[in-house]
Amino acid sequence: MQLNRSIAFTASWKYTLLITLILGALISFIMIFLQPFDTYQHNAPNKNLLLSGYSLCIAIPILLLHIPELVWFKNQNSRWYLFNELILIFLGTAFMTILAFVYNTKMVNEYTISWGYLWDWLLTFGLPFVPFVIPIWAYLRFRFSDVTISLVTANTSSITITGENVNEQLQFAQEQFIFAKAQSNYVDVYLLNEKQQAEKHVLRSTLSGLVNQLSFAEQVHRSYLVNPEHILSLEGNTRKGAALLNHIEEPVPVSPKHFKGLKTYLQNRP
Repeated sequence: MQLNRSIAFTASWKYTLLITLILGALISFIMIFLQPFDTYQHNAPNKNLLLSGYSLCIAIPILLLHIPELVWFKNQNSRWYLFNELILIFLGTAFMTILAFVYNTKMVNEYTISWGYLWDWLLTFGLPFVPFVIPIWAYLRFRFSDVTISLVTANTSSITITGENVNEQLQFAQEQFIFAKAQSNYVDVYLLNEKQQAEKHVLRSTLSGLVNQLSFAEQVHRSYLVNPEHILSLEGNTRKGAALLNHIEEPVPVSPKHFKGLKTYLQNRP
């Protein structure tokens, strides 16, 4: 799994709020109409209102976590990586579970909170909800996400990338890098030479290894890392799109999310 692969991000508060409403409605439906864990035996005034309150245990963490994740996103030059998403999902799941435990103990059952009981509650009531809530949350985040591609900041200093073999290095200026393509255990790196022609170099590396070394490049496809400055235009559509690059005859495939992001980038590029 390429944890440092850039992915789309749900930056919009509007879509984040929509996600909370969808998940909240789902939890309310499950608790009120399906009544899991013998909920039907629980008799209390305003029972349905109490059960619908579990939706707040989903909504509050999602809304609160959106603040630090926006800061995280902006600090990474408007990029979001797979490892960011996994960390956020994990923190959100933990936050939701603890909040649901507190709500269940204090509001529904009117017991005194005993943190020693948390583990038993987690195994009995918390974990069974994870397969329902978390995959849907992850899907909705993906569904309403977008890729943001920022303008490349000019870098006049020389760039050096290294391969896995001893003394395997490539040195070039930022504007010389056109794109890189993954080939099993190797990566084809295309650079602009002195004759203004694309020249292929082969490194024993992975595309993931280059992502960390070429922060200005965009991974527009799982097998391609591209310098946005060399993109001339796009062809095709969101489902099957490709980018045309300077000095390269064959188009480079582009993922659906990156196709939209690149389209906006090209429209705004000076």
